[in-house]
Order: sequence, then structure tokens, then C-alpha cells
Amino acid sequence: MRNSIIAKILIIIAAVLIITDMSLLGLGFYSVYTTVHRNYISYAKSSATIAADLLDDTDMKKLQTDAGYAEYYKTVLGDLCRTNDLEYLYVYIPDIENKTITYVMLIYGQHSQSSAVTERVPGTVVEHELNESEICVWNGNETDNVEETNNKYGHVMTSYSAVYDKDGNVAALVGADVSTDEAFRIFFRRYRIMVAAVIISFVFVLGVIAAILKIKVLKPAEIISRRMKSFVTDRQFGFEKLGVNGNDEFAQMSDAFNSMAEEIDSYIKNINELTEEKHRQEAEINIAKNIQTGFLQDKLFENSSIRISATMVPAKYVGGDFYDYFTLSNDNVCIVIADVSGKGISAALFMARAITVVRQYAQLGYSPSEILFHTNNCLSLNNPEQMFLTVFVGIYNSNSHIFTYANGGHNTPYLISDTLISLDEVSGMTVGIFEDEDYDEASVVLKNGDTVFLYTDGVNEAVNVNKEFFGINRLEDILKKNGNEKCVDIVLDEVKNFAKDTQQSDDITMLALCILPDTCINVKADLENLSIIQNLIIKNDSIPVGLKSKLCLAAEEIFVNICSYAYGKDKGNVEFSVEVSNKVVIKFCDNGKRFNPLENTIDIDDYDIDTQIGGLGRMIAFDIADKADYEYKDNKNILTIIKHLKEEQ
Repeated sequence: MRNSIIAKILIIIAAVLIITDMSLLGLGFYSVYTTVHRNYISYAKSSATIAADLLDDTDMKKLQTDAGYAEYYKTVLGDLCRTNDLEYLYVYIPDIENKTITYVMLIYGQHSQSSAVTERVPGTVVEHELNESEICVWNGNETDNVEETNNKYGHVMTSYSAVYDKDGNVAALVGADVSTDEAFRIFFRRYRIMVAAVIISFVFVLGVIAAILKIKVLKPAEIISRRMKSFVTDRQFGFEKLGVNGNDEFAQMSDAFNSMAEEIDSYIKNINELTEEKHRQEAEINIAKNIQTGFLQDKLFENSSIRISATMVPAKYVGGDFYDYFTLSNDNVCIVIADVSGKGISAALFMARAITVVRQYAQLGYSPSEILFHTNNCLSLNNPEQMFLTVFVGIYNSNSHIFTYANGGHNTPYLISDTLISLDEVSGMTVGIFEDEDYDEASVVLKNGDTVFLYTDGVNEAVNVNKEFFGINRLEDILKKNGNEKCVDIVLDEVKNFAKDTQQSDDITMLALCILPDTCINVKADLENLSIIQNLIIKNDSIPVGLKSKLCLAAEEIFVNICSYAYGKDKGNVEFSVEVSNKVVIKFCDNGKRFNPLENTIDIDDYDIDTQIGGLGRMIAFDIADKADYEYKDNKNILTIIKHLKEEQ
């Protein structure tokens, strides 16, 4: 308690006092410095004025030659020097033309430099150019300026005044020097006293406040704290009521705590039972969530032909949604989405069993309808809880581009192509209830850029604050406008915005299978396949339109050359690929007879259409390309042509 309350209060008070004291010290610094500085300037000015008044009408020559006459003025001016704490008081006659001054009389203070005593004697002529204040006074004008100098004679502030002769002309100047160093010493002495007084007052005030806080705050707070701790740790010995006297806040706190403790005692038994039940339910939900999410694949997957994006946003209570995807033989890909009936750990376990069974039959090479048939029989055979699931299974053949699918009572997916197509040709019974149910299947050919969109009823049955459903129509409108691989994220954002400020009642699960443009094909070395080669270039949106025709021409010349000369009667295959980054890389690979097309190429200037046989096609192809490479590797001819895009873009 002492560390948590009193120390914090004292720290705050100390911070306030420190800020206040620092402000006072700052003001005191300015005040003391200004006062001392002003006083010393006043000493210099008044001394110069008094000395000049005393010396008015005085014969300067007599003052220099008559020792008795000079001694009188030395005595008077010496008293003035000591009274006003001057460092130097001197009378001198300037010679403006020669830039010299002649000392007439000098009075030294207690802080004078020894060098000044020996060097500044009466009658001494020294070089000196008058400053502005001296010129002003020498011309018979008054000035309030004080000049500050720092030399071997000391750091001083000087005030000047004129001595007039009997005719009213300026006969000499009086300079009164006060020591700046002495002024600073006096200032710091006074300021140290002020700082010490502030520190003593700070410690005293803080000590008084600490004593008051200890009596008025700490003791009652310690009593309340001890009783509160005993109420928590020593409940078996009963609760002793608080008895803080008075009408202040601590007394009110004690009464409130006594009432609260009595109410807690009356409900404590019921709380234990409720807590135990709640913990059991939360543990079951957490186990179910871990089972559910543990079987999910990554949200993103991509290979050379497809891109899969998926998401599953669980509701507060665990449902049985799941999605799955995995590769099969021959680079085929199987996608699954399902929704298990029920909630909690039983639904999660049933879901885990269903995922395992579907994967098992898919890996055995079964078609989607066969997968559903055998999965239904397997789950129906031993299902004491009578649970079931809706499930959609689809298999994409990356070579034929055929997507085959079957539906066991699940939401109808969509094909996002040139138009939005509902894949509702097939439907079937939910899985897990009745054995030997037959499931139809259908197929559709997917082209580059097509997307198959799967979802669970957590999407269309999302509810907003007005009790309205998200609905199928709203979903279809979104897919029509955003038919690409990002449709999962877009639909999810739309659902969340629609159902904001409401509690999610069901899992939201989606999966999108997007067909990527082909970058590599393997065709027979036959001229009939030239269009396939060229279409791979034409359909690639990353290649500028103006460059496609040139690359098609180059590809045609090379492909025709391979078809004509690489193989004999039995035509082999040609592997053709297109990769685009900041350049277009086109690669031809054949296992025909070894031939380097880069050798024996002709120059356009040397080509004779009447006598030259062959080579024109290669010349055209290599002229279009920026670079061409050839290698013979693993009994294959590999020709690569490269075209940079920076000029075309």
C-alpha cells in the first residue's frame, strides 16, 4: 500500500513542487541577476557623474603638477571609489587626432589588477581610439550607454562623464569601471542562498505532506486492505467487518465493502457450480475449434495451372464447416467444402472423420460421385448420433481442363466465367443418413481465367441488425462484379459490413478455384498445332498487344523449322513455354536430331532470294528477338529467344 498509493501521491506532489520551485528559481535568477547588474551599472553611472561634478572648473595642468592639489581630489575620489565598489576611477584627456589618451588621475579599487597599478599612472600616454560613448561625452552630450570590456586589466563595465572647464568646454573625461566578475560573484552568492532556501522549503513541505498522508490516508487504507485480503484468503475463518470511523470516503468505502461481502457470501456456493459448468463448456468448445481448424489447409495455394484461395471464419459456437483441397495423380486437384450438422465437439469429431474418408476415396482415384457414394456408406454405417453433412466434391484435370463435380445436399456453387453460371445440374441426398444413395455428377470445361466459387450457408444466411438475410441475390451481384481470384476476400468483406454490430451465428466458409493462363504446353511436331503455339502467346495478357504479332511470327518460323527438319516420318513432340516478367522468354524443346539454329545464319544484306535455300525463317525469328540461346542437353535441342519489354511498354 505504501508503494502503490502514498509513494505515487508523493511523487505527483513532488513533481508539482519541483515544477513550481524551478519556476520560482527561474524568476529569482532573472530577478537577482537583473538587480545586481542594474545596481552595478548604477554605481558606475553615479560615480562617473559625481566625479565629473567634483572636477568641474578644475585646472587639469595643476592637477597633474601640484601634488598637494592632486592629493585632495585623490582622497575625495578614493572615498567615492570605495563607497560604490568601483574597480577603477580615472580622469584622462583624449587626443582624437592622434588616437591617444593621457591619464590625469587614477583611483584603484580593491579588485584592481596589479598590472593596472603599475602601468596606468598619471601622465601616461597610451594609444586608444575612443568608442561611441566616449565620443558622445567628449562632444558635450549625455549618454546612458555603458561599455563592457574584457582585457588584462579585468572584465569591467564603464560609464563616462565629461569634466568642463571655466569656459564651459569639455576639458577631460571621467571613466568609472565596475567589475563584472565581482557583480557575478555577488549574484551567484545571493542566488545560492535562494536555491538553498527553496530546497529546504521543498523538503519541509514534502515531509509535512507525507506525514499528513500517512495519518489520514495510509492507516485507513492499510486497515481496509488487510480486511480485503483476509476476506479473499481466510474465508474459512469468517469475515470480520470493517470499522473505520468518521464520515469521510474511507468510512463510506468500509460500509460499501461490508455490504458487498455479505452479498458475496450469500451467492458464493452458486457461483462455484456455475463456474464449473462454464469451464466445462468452454473447454469443449476450445477442443472442437482446435479439431476444426487443425484439419484446414492453408488459405492460399498455387501451382502452374491453378490458384486456390479459401477462408473459414468460425462463429462464437463451433459449427462443422470445413474446406479441403489436395493434389491427385496426373496433377489433378480435388476441392471439397462441407457443413456438418450440430455444434460442439461431436460435430468437430464427425467433421474430422468425414475429411479423412473423403481424402481416402479421392486418393484411390474415385470420381466425385463415387467419393460421395462410399463416404455416405462409411459414415452411415456407424452413426449413433444421426449426424450428417452437406458436401460438394470437385476434381479438376489440368491436362483436359475438365472440372467434374458432385453435390451431396450442399449450397450450389458458381462458375464465374464470361457470365455467372450456377453449377446446379446435379444434386443429391445429404451424406451420412441413408446407405447406398446414388449421386450424379457433371462436368464442365474451364478456360483460362475461370473461377469456381464454393461457399457454406454462413454466407447467404448472415443476418444484419434489421433481421435481414444476406441472401443469394446479393451474393450473385457481388460475384458478377468481382469475378476473379479475389472474390473470397471481397465477399467476406461484404458479409462483415452487412452483418456488422450483430453476433455471427454460423461459420463462414468459402473456397475459390481459379484457372491460371497456360505457360507451357507439349504438342506433336505437326503444323496443325501451330495455332495452339500461337494462342499461348495471344492469350497471355502480360504481353503488350503490339508485340504479340511479332512473337507469333517468330514462333511460327521456329516451329515450322522443327516440324520440317527435326524428325523423320514418325513425328516427335515439341515442348513450348512462355514466361513473362520484364522480358518475354520463349523456349522450344524437342528430342529430334541435333541441330544448332544459331549456326550458319545469314545476314539480310547477303540474302539472295533467287539462289539462297533456307535460313530466311531463322533470320526473321532471330531479328525479332533481342537475344537467342541454344543448348543440347539430355538428348534434347533447347532454343530460347528473349524479347525485352521496356521498349514495347
